[in-house]
Amino acid sequence: MKHLYVLGFFFFSLMAYGQLPTVNPVGAGMGQATVAMQGPAALFANPAGLNDAPGLTIVAAAEQRFLLSELQSVAMAVGLPTKSGNFAFSAQSFGYEGFRQQKLGLSYTRKFWQSLAVGVRFNYFQTRIPDYGNRGLLSFEVGMQANISKTLTIGAQAMNPAQVELVTGENLPSVLLLGLRWQTSAKLFLCSELEKDLDQKLRWKNGLAYQPIEQLRLRVGYATEPSMLFFGVGYAFGIGFQADTAGSFHQTLGFSPSTGLAWVKQ
Repeated sequence: MKHLYVLGFFFFSLMAYGQLPTVNPVGAGMGQATVAMQGPAALFANPAGLNDAPGLTIVAAAEQRFLLSELQSVAMAVGLPTKSGNFAFSAQSFGYEGFRQQKLGLSYTRKFWQSLAVGVRFNYFQTRIPDYGNRGLLSFEVGMQANISKTLTIGAQAMNPAQVELVTGENLPSVLLLGLRWQTSAKLFLCSELEKDLDQKLRWKNGLAYQPIEQLRLRVGYATEPSMLFFGVGYAFGIGFQADTAGSFHQTLGFSPSTGLAWVKQ
């Protein structure tokens, strides 16, 4: 019975809001407070965070919501810095044979002056339900990040600002994000973020990452509306590889694990 309840609740939410769950193990360890993050995590978050990529970046990730096989997501992304700006491609698939959603994204990021970066991502969404057919649509998102100081970065992002219609009377959610990343010391940084879906309550997301040794990163987070707890671990293996794993806990629906592997050309 609980199994059917979770599936029904989750699929109703997806069809009502048309939004795939984000697969981002780094963000999942920090309350999904990612709008001011930089590096590989930005491939699935604010495109402006790709501005300082040192080289070719490849990320693969997976998540299983509430430990249900029907709620699996897999994703991959590639980022390529050039003299004309940074480009990225991402692909994500969610669901199972009876309900499948896919998202393809193409991003471009450019740095202005030394402190400001602006990024845009064009997305193609497709939903497939056997016996009901397919539905595809285009949308976009824009983001910016400003380095206020060596230790403080502010990020902002607007997702689907054009109110693209999913079905008659229902639009893709328009979401606004505003947050910061504060490097309090060489081993500790904090992220805090406000998220406002135009049709939902304001959500507050917070995360903390601690680096006890050079290779290891420990993460915790908390978010409201709904209230959720997050934790994660990242380990750098050298030669550009880093593995990340995370889990989130919803007080009603339960536990959601995620994992990912990133490689950055040195």
